[in-house]
Amino acid sequence: MATSDKITQLDTVKAALLNHEACNSIVMFDANITRLSAIIKRLRNQGYPIVTACDNGNGMANYSLAEGWEPKQGNNKSPS
Repeated sequence: MATSDKITQLDTVKAALLNHEACNSIVMFDANITRLSAIIKRLRNQGYPIVTACDNGNGMANYSLAEGWEPKQGNNKSPS
């Protein structure tokens, strides 16, 4: 596998968000992602409208894409 074909942590989180899968520190830790908030910040800087929700008063952030938002057709690399 070439270096450019390697699936990055950013790709893993982006795929979870785009597939409406659970995206929180516990789930992503199982994928060896320990700094989820840093990856979320990078995706937000790329224009992804990521919503943060804290449930059950435990302080754990759950991330999702804004309701109804989809990437532009044919391009899930960057929303702009």
